[in-house]
Amino acid sequence: MLNSDQMRDFILDLSKTSRFDFQLWSAENGLIFSSITGPANEDFSAFHKKIISCDGFQQARFKKNGAVFGIQLRNGTDVMGSLVTYLPEFYDGKALKKKDSTILTNVTEVQTFLTHIAQMLESQMSSQAETEEMADELGRSFEDLYLYSKIGVQTMQLNFSEKKIYELIEDLLETMRADLTFARFIENPEYNAEIASAHMSAKIFDPAAFVETLIKQLPSDERSLKKECYIINDSKNDPDYQKLHPKRFRFLAVTIETNDHHYGWMGLFSFNMNEIFRQSELKLLKSLASASAMAFENSRLYLESLQIAKKERYVRNIFQKYVPEAVTKKILDRGNRDLISLGEKRLVTLLNVDMRGYSRISKKLQSEEVVSVLNYFFMIMGTAILNHNGILDKFLGDGILAVFGAPVESANSSLDATLAALEMQEEIEKVNVFAEENYGVYLSMGVSINTGEVIIGNIGFEKKMEYTVIGGVVNDTFRIQDLTREKANSILISKSTNKKIQSVISTQSRGVKTLGANESRMEVFEVMGLVKPPAKI
Repeated sequence: MLNSDQMRDFILDLSKTSRFDFQLWSAENGLIFSSITGPANEDFSAFHKKIISCDGFQQARFKKNGAVFGIQLRNGTDVMGSLVTYLPEFYDGKALKKKDSTILTNVTEVQTFLTHIAQMLESQMSSQAETEEMADELGRSFEDLYLYSKIGVQTMQLNFSEKKIYELIEDLLETMRADLTFARFIENPEYNAEIASAHMSAKIFDPAAFVETLIKQLPSDERSLKKECYIINDSKNDPDYQKLHPKRFRFLAVTIETNDHHYGWMGLFSFNMNEIFRQSELKLLKSLASASAMAFENSRLYLESLQIAKKERYVRNIFQKYVPEAVTKKILDRGNRDLISLGEKRLVTLLNVDMRGYSRISKKLQSEEVVSVLNYFFMIMGTAILNHNGILDKFLGDGILAVFGAPVESANSSLDATLAALEMQEEIEKVNVFAEENYGVYLSMGVSINTGEVIIGNIGFEKKMEYTVIGGVVNDTFRIQDLTREKANSILISKSTNKKIQSVISTQSRGVKTLGANESRMEVFEVMGLVKPPAKI
């Protein structure tokens, strides 16, 4: 502050005008200016030290006839330096010989003169200090605005990556003039970042480890976290932090959090003890931490939505292997509306197709060949089911149980199932061509169809759930299947199914049959073919 061109010019002009010669000394840096030239330019460093250590006006004899005088220069309570004047001829308070008419007759006049000059210099220093402080504050304000403009946009980016948080911390280090800046995410350490200045790196070899040590000292209880910030303006006043580093330091940390979740900490560390953390710095850091939390939350939700979408695509792909695409679309479009709850009763039509001759071909073929035939059979039969809005409830050894009319209702599930069976009847020839050409075997099938009320829903337990149907209608469907053994590739349906399709499908009664061991009786019909093409529904 003393070492300014303006102050030098002032003393130089004063020397020329008054014919006094001066030396300006700094308390920290020693001699910074002297208007004394030639042999009289002596070393008054010892006298300067005396002046700054003692209050008030000082004087001393120098050589034969000379005298040296000095006074402290202060800025408030701080001693900034000294103003020294040397008079080569001074006669114990008598006349002072000068080249012009200016005569100082005693020490009191010299003291008054120096005091006046010192006051002028101190006033100039005070004004300069205020100007510099205002300039510094203005500069900090511009830095804050710069940080908001540069970092604020970054933190609100949806794609909150490791690179983004690193850039944010890097800008904080530069703008906040700190020795170390950091961000710590408790549950997501992949986003952790810390950057140390070159000055800091020489003192701390592992910034990451040092940050972890700092963080461990922060309170983690819920009450403390509600404070939103933690400030240490001087480590010597806190025993826990004092032991972390031999040098005094400042430390500021704010929470990275949303209304309902604490993500971690963002903070600054500095060895510069000439300043304290200002409110503007605290507000700015809080703002950035809050924006970071929001950006992190947005990014997390965005990634979760991507994962959900990915899972939905996976489920859709899997679901479509068992459910017609049109049914799948209806289910996904409706969401939770109109879907079946656990154990709901629903009027549906069940279809069971069973391969004939399985025991024979399993004895003749190798296991992998048997599986090949089965898979081709299931592909042809399953495609027919899906083509008519059925879902594949389960594979039963060498057969399939399919459901029509659920989970999405059908205008006529009985007709859908019967049309699927007729397609199977036509397509079984493809299966036989494949089986004969590749493995030299022949097979047939039987199809049973029954319409009635079942209990349908997700049945099982938490580790294994299955969307399926249960009830007497299911049992009767399998019992009707046993009757199809009398005729290869036949389609047998119940009376309840026949009522729903007889205007479109030609059927022939097989009479009342006894079904299963419980000897229940039911009229059974054989499907003969289409009477007329069904109307599009």
